[in-house]
Formats: sequence, structure tokens, C-alpha cells
Amino acid sequence: MKKILLLASSALLLTACDNHPEYSSDKLSLVINGASYDIALPAEQPVDLTTLCTEFDASVEIVNASAFKSITVDGQKLKNGKCSLPVPEISKDKQILITWSAAGTEGTVTLNTLHSLMPEMAVSGQGQAQGDYYLSHVWQRLVIKCDNQGKILFYRFEPRTIIETGDDSGWWDFKKHVAEDGTVYYSYHANDPNFAERLFMGYDPGMRVLMDDHYNPIDTFHLLESLNGEIAEGEPLDGHDFYFFSPDHYIVSAYIRRTRHNQAIFACYLQEVQNGQVVFDWWSVDHPETVEWTDPVFGLERDYMHFNCVQVLPDGELLCSLRHESTVVKIKRSDKSGDIIWAIHGYDLPEDYAFCGQHYATLHGTTLTLFDNGNGHTPPATRLLKLRINPETGEVLSGENILPANDRVYFTTACGSFVPMGDNYVAGWGIPGLEAGPHDRLVTEYDAAGNEIFGIRHTGSYQENFFNGSYRCVKCQ
Repeated sequence: MKKILLLASSALLLTACDNHPEYSSDKLSLVINGASYDIALPAEQPVDLTTLCTEFDASVEIVNASAFKSITVDGQKLKNGKCSLPVPEISKDKQILITWSAAGTEGTVTLNTLHSLMPEMAVSGQGQAQGDYYLSHVWQRLVIKCDNQGKILFYRFEPRTIIETGDDSGWWDFKKHVAEDGTVYYSYHANDPNFAERLFMGYDPGMRVLMDDHYNPIDTFHLLESLNGEIAEGEPLDGHDFYFFSPDHYIVSAYIRRTRHNQAIFACYLQEVQNGQVVFDWWSVDHPETVEWTDPVFGLERDYMHFNCVQVLPDGELLCSLRHESTVVKIKRSDKSGDIIWAIHGYDLPEDYAFCGQHYATLHGTTLTLFDNGNGHTPPATRLLKLRINPETGEVLSGENILPANDRVYFTTACGSFVPMGDNYVAGWGIPGLEAGPHDRLVTEYDAAGNEIFGIRHTGSYQENFFNGSYRCVKCQ
């Protein structure tokens, strides 16, 4: 674990405010909400911000303000080079204007509140369930928080060129956390360039970025040394999920290269950390039965399991989704054994609610909900499944697809989420699957009758929509 002060685009000069030995008026050294910008003057073109928030006043500092005769930010004068700036709106139509004069010259710097390279999104309707939408991306280094009208409340963006290489190094799994003491935090998974050579399709070796309630990055998490000593401290995390109790107590996951029958595989590894110590960890290869569960659709020898979510259940045990085995498992955590209590194999269920390549499995009492990507269905089609189960034995008693009939042609090849919220429910659509079918969805909220009441959609071609595909979009209260 290491403390960090900020996380911003590598294209920016991240120079601490007290490291400027001399100030000059040929550039503007600007810091907004912890992100730094060195802007050559005169500035002919608008400058893109990489992060902003409307929920709190922006903290603005012009490090070299003393080099100017006068300077204002949206009409506000500075005090010791600083001011707090209300941000009523984040959009491509809203700018912040800095006016300056120095040494017989004057000019303006225009700041785009929303980065000009942000993917276009179209919003329709209005959400009803209490909360906000948290959107993360598979390939884009971009996290966004939107309200029930689709207005952007916060974003952080590191633009880069995305090409068809299988480079999954976006920012994943952005979400809100409420600690056991009621304090609000946010987090997302970010790539760590120190481990770029380990990346493969579906695995983004990196770190968890933890932010405070004002979206300031305050910590990053890597693996600690495993209980058996095989994993060294500082190794990368997998980005699929993160279970948070408090900043000092959390569960992370990783893919660890192992050898089985003289063949390289990637084991699923879970690590629970409390007060700087590993208190529980779990290796998939310690449970040989998992190797026999390989789903007939995937059958991937290397990434044979592909963990993608974890939930701590009321009895203290773990619920996990294993995509490439089309399986949901309950794991014994309370006695530290890691034994598999039960497993539900999607390919063994009746056709009406069989699942394949699922994401975001969540248990609510006796109801298991999951985003069934539907890779193995003919034709492939995604479903939102509710299964009634016995939580003690894992027996599936009944099931149904609650996705409205007119939406059952949509196919998400990977990622996605399904969040019940009272009588409403929210689908985050992940990576679009088929060019021949609809491929524009990011998030949809449905009412109890299955009517779409809110939606955010892509606006580009299939290829653009594919490479702007979301990892998840979840709604959090």
C-alpha cells in the first residue's frame, strides 16, 4: 500500500506547488482539484480539464499568480493565488475563463469543463430509484458519475489512443463505498505501468485507487505478501471487483500464474486485508474440483476460471462469480478454510434460466440476481436473471429472465451489471457483442413494469461503441 497525492494524465506536468524556484508570466501554472496544468501563454486554444466535480466548489490555485499584474478566474479574484470556484455544470458547452495581464500584455485562457475527447453519450428519460450512476470503461481511462437526469457530477479522464490490440487497460469498477463508521469513499481500478507486460485480454494488472468523499485520491492498494509467502508485497491486483469494509479492511483479487500438468494457467487469488495484515486468502488451484467445471462454451486452459465479482454474505461467507466456468460459488470464509460450500453451474440449469459467461452475481436473501451475458445461447442474447435458491445448499428452485421482451435481442459479449433497486432495476450493458444487432447501450433503468425510464447510450459506430464499452455501470445510493 502506498499513499498518493493525485492521479492525473501523464500528459500533464505534475509539479508540486512549492517546487517552482522562479515564476514567469510566459505560462500559467494551474492546479484544479489536484490536477496540474502548465499552459503556455498566450493560449490560442481551449485547454481540456481532466477531472472536475459539480458537487463541491473546485479548488483553484495559480502557482505563479505573483508573476501577473492581475488575474481572475470566472471573474473571481485570487487570495494568495487561490480561490474556490462553483461549478454548476460540466458539459462541452460550459467553459471556465481565466483573464490575465502582465508586463504590458493581457489575454484569456479558456478551460473546457468537459474534456473535448470524451466519448459522446446520449441521455433519455429520468431515473427514479434514489442514487447516482457510476460508469467505468474497459479500454477508456475514464470514470463518470451521473445523476438521475444524466448530468455529469464528476469525471476523471486520461485520454489515450485506443487500438485493437487487446489492451484492456482502462479504469474499471468505479463505485461508491460507505465505511462501517458512515464515511463515504469512492474507488476504481487503474492500470499500473510497472506490470504492463503481464496484461492479457480480460486482465488489467494494476492497483485500486481509493478516493475520499471529495474525489481526491488518498491511497492505492496492491497485494500484500500472501500467507504462503508465494506472492510478494506490491504485486498487481486484478480489476474486476473490490469489497470494502473500511480503508484498513478490504478484499481484493488477482490472477496468479501457476503451472498445472506442465501448462501455464492463471489461478484466481483472493486476499482479505485488515489493519495491514492478510487475514484470509484463497487460491482456486487449492480446490481441484474447480478445474473440472470448465464450461463447454469457453474451455479456456490458461484463464480457466476468470473471477469477476465477490460479495460478503450475512453469514460471513463469500459469493463469487466465475465467468469462464459459468459458475457461481459460495466459499467458506468464516473458518478460514476456503472450502467450497456449493456451486451453481449455469449450463446445468433449465434452458429458460441457464446462464453462460455471467457477471455481477449478487445474493439478496433467497434471490440470486446476475447479468447473464448469454455467450452460449443460440442466438447469443443477454438476460437479467433472478434465481430463487436455497442459500444453504445452492439448490436452484426456480428462475426467470426479467429483461423486457423487446430488449431480448441485445447481446453483451463481456462485462455488465444488474442492480435491483426497490421495484426498479438497472442494467449496465458492458461491451457490445454483435455488429449486426443493437450495440449502443451503456445503462438502462427500468420500472417495475419493465418500462425503460432512463437510458445512456453511445452515439458512434459499432467499432467506436465497442472500444467505448463500459466495464460496469452500477447505481449506488
